[in-house]
Amino acid sequence: MTAVPSQPVARLRPADAYSHVRRLLVGGDIPPGARVTEADLSARLRVSRTPVREAMRRLLAEGLLVADGGGARPRMAAAPVGPADVVELYQAAGALEGIVARGVTDLSSVERQRLADEMRRRDTAFRVATRQRPLDYDALFERHDAFHRALHDACAGGTIRALFEAMRPRLDRYEWLYAPLIGPDFSATYAEHAAIVAAVRAGGAAAAERAVRANWFNGGERLALVLSRGESAARSPLVRRLPSRR
Repeated sequence: MTAVPSQPVARLRPADAYSHVRRLLVGGDIPPGARVTEADLSARLRVSRTPVREAMRRLLAEGLLVADGGGARPRMAAAPVGPADVVELYQAAGALEGIVARGVTDLSSVERQRLADEMRRRDTAFRVATRQRPLDYDALFERHDAFHRALHDACAGGTIRALFEAMRPRLDRYEWLYAPLIGPDFSATYAEHAAIVAAVRAGGAAAAERAVRANWFNGGERLALVLSRGESAARSPLVRRLPSRR
């Protein structure tokens, strides 16, 4: 399967090629498994092949592209998705964010309460977004992401941030394309978020780590179930409504 561009976008600066191709992959405009070529992307982005080639190299390193054949000019494709991959990826994210959560013990009592209040506020915003009809998938994605970012902003060090950001493109693609298919019942996520907030407020490192890991590990299992049922990005209402947002 080859990702043939339907319409060229407005001419980009060469430096923007990476961010735009990344959005196409994360947002599902280039679906999992689709062949990706320099020629097609150059035509779509209206830039030369040089910045496209560099963008593809970066995305290969990030895991959003994979090798798809050898030869003098190795071919690439959008990375496939699957139950085993999402479970492994979410467990890795949970392990890293669990380390971040242990940092609540380094905060003062006042800082912990402030963080817990902010996370509860962001979780409330997420809950409101899940109850909108029709669902606004932009708000759902962004408010869920904001909940976790609050913890990172308060407790993550530079090394953990760098490691997590390396995984973020692949995490974002699963969240963006498949997480909405878990709904409309998000009660398990509500309970897991509440447990994280309570653990942050109490200030126990082990409890905070357990709560964060449970949220990510369970989230991976929920997404794996969606994928094992054969749900696909092509059938996701998100992809049909909101191309190229990420």
